[in-house]
Amino acid sequence: MNKSLKQNSAFTLIEMIGVLAIIGILAAVVAPRVIESIRDAKVTSAVASVSAAKTAAIGYYQRYDNFPLDADLVTVLDYKSDPSNPIAYDPAPGSFDFGDVLVRQSQLLEQEKAPIGRPQGDLSHSIGCASVGGALIGGATYTGTTATFRFKSAGSGTRIVYYFMPNLTLQEAAALAAKVNGPFTSDAVSDLSFVEASLAGSGIATVGGLEGANCWFAPGDGTNEYHAYLYVSHQ
Repeated sequence: MNKSLKQNSAFTLIEMIGVLAIIGILAAVVAPRVIESIRDAKVTSAVASVSAAKTAAIGYYQRYDNFPLDADLVTVLDYKSDPSNPIAYDPAPGSFDFGDVLVRQSQLLEQEKAPIGRPQGDLSHSIGCASVGGALIGGATYTGTTATFRFKSAGSGTRIVYYFMPNLTLQEAAALAAKVNGPFTSDAVSDLSFVEASLAGSGIATVGGLEGANCWFAPGDGTNEYHAYLYVSHQ
């Protein structure tokens, strides 16, 4: 009698295959949503980093009434090392960006970083300052016109502060564009549509219905990767 009960309580091969099939179907349905949810959370965090940079930049401007160009950074005061007696030192030309100044002056409490993007070589997450017509980190040129590259919120500003995020995946770039530049019209039907709506050097595309953008993209270092430039502030 006991032997019979043990035999009846065991799973058959067909039952086990059925359970595995159900698990596989559930994984195929749920996994993409989980991945998308994680990516959206990272993009939201990246946008929050831009907001923190804006607060820091405004604080700097209120103190000095000027945004220093990256190319003109000669002397940097390091309040972070000694708040009461900041150390002044001269960075090597081209080795510093405006974000480094914000960090060392304790305007920006965290390092320049974001949870999306992939640093590569000399390119890392940065907060830069450039004039109209100047080259930006990553090689793009800020022209100040929507036909090529102008931040919507900067208007006719002569100096722009921007957040640089290198080598975003196509999905990261599209999610960032949707959050910062949207809403898009219904003809933007793919990830590439959201990204190509604002390509640095090409201006605002007809697809997507944008009249301006605070997030622009340029080709990244890898296949289907994009550098992102996000508006922070201007003068």
